[in-house]
Amino acid sequence: MEDRMEKMEERTGKIDEKIENIQQMRMKNEGRFQKIEKIEDQTEKKVGEIDNRLIAVEQKELIAWEMDRAVFYLRFQNIEEEKGQNLAEIMIEVLAGALEIPKRKIMDEIDEVFQMYTRYAMKNKLPREVHVRFTKKAIKSEILQKARDNPLKYKGKEIIVLKQVPRKVREIR
Repeated sequence: MEDRMEKMEERTGKIDEKIENIQQMRMKNEGRFQKIEKIEDQTEKKVGEIDNRLIAVEQKELIAWEMDRAVFYLRFQNIEEEKGQNLAEIMIEVLAGALEIPKRKIMDEIDEVFQMYTRYAMKNKLPREVHVRFTKKAIKSEILQKARDNPLKYKGKEIIVLKQVPRKVREIR
């Protein structure tokens, strides 16, 4: 009986040692988990900062891209429109007269012509703006210069010539 008691105590001692070892390992693991959680939090903060920087860079790139694109556009206000009129022909005629060059040449310099409603035009009951995209910056600059010196006219009304400024740039200003 005593022999059994000694064996039981021995087993109990071994079990206690194992339990103690397990508890020590659990404590070590908890310490490791806390370190890992701290590292994870730091990593998340760094990722957030990098993400914010990336968003800022993307916005700057988008604005730069829009500015590069806007360099080729001019806006014309106060051009009365009529049904059945070809807007491209009207613009070619007005611009050829202003620059004093043949219509054929100005036709080659214009990439696209379209009309667009703006809040300003709708609010003041004005005709839609005409947007013209040129193939070369030089032609755009020349038209702006001529319009400053001698205002463009169509059907007796003065045409207002404006540079195209991207919306995001206007919002920043």
